[in-house]
Amino acid sequence: MLYDKVLVATLLFSSFIYASSVDTMIDKVSDANKHSASSQKKVNTYVDKSEKIFDEYSRLSKELNEQKLYNKQLSLFVDTQKKEIPKLQTQLKEIVQTHKRIIPLMLEMLTTLDKLLAIDTPFLYNERLKRVENLKSYLSNSDITISEQYRMIMDSYKIEYSYARTLEVYRSEFNDEDTRTVDFLRIGRFALYYQTLDLQESGLYDLEHKKWIILDDKYNASVSRAIKMARKKIAPDFLTLPILSAKAGK
Repeated sequence: MLYDKVLVATLLFSSFIYASSVDTMIDKVSDANKHSASSQKKVNTYVDKSEKIFDEYSRLSKELNEQKLYNKQLSLFVDTQKKEIPKLQTQLKEIVQTHKRIIPLMLEMLTTLDKLLAIDTPFLYNERLKRVENLKSYLSNSDITISEQYRMIMDSYKIEYSYARTLEVYRSEFNDEDTRTVDFLRIGRFALYYQTLDLQESGLYDLEHKKWIILDDKYNASVSRAIKMARKKIAPDFLTLPILSAKAGK
């Protein structure tokens, strides 16, 4: 009986020791797991930092290569510009010299247009006068470039040149005592006619004496026909119109 009690006590003690050992092992395993999880967290943190650092390195490395390429191109550009500086300086001097020559030339051309308007037959007089006055304003405007001023003058000369090769009719006031409205017929630059709207009176401008000459009634039909040709209402044909002598035209 005593033996049985001892055996039971021994078993209980053994079970207690075993249970204690198991608890200790569980605690150690739990601690190990916690330590492992903490270590893994640190590892993950280091990996993330490492990837970010590598990405930053890759970005900076790319930017550095691009900057080196840009600097190389910039250096080539600067070298080229240095070689161009003497040429540019020469061109600048030439531009200055050209300006010194072209400005007096433009003023002379403008004066010529002004004189031409005064001595020419008075066709489209107000229109041409306005163009000359505008040119005077443009040439005195410092905001307009020299090249643009020159272009404007050349355009005016082209317009004046075109008058010598064209046939034109236009309606305007005839500045006589009655201020009548008439049709003006311009044939090139050498002849300027007018005709009243009722087709009953025609005239020719006398450039030498700066006056209008009333034509004989027999020319009314010819002047009227020429006006229709200029307006392209009838086909071009030969006309018989009076003109002044070469002496009178000088």
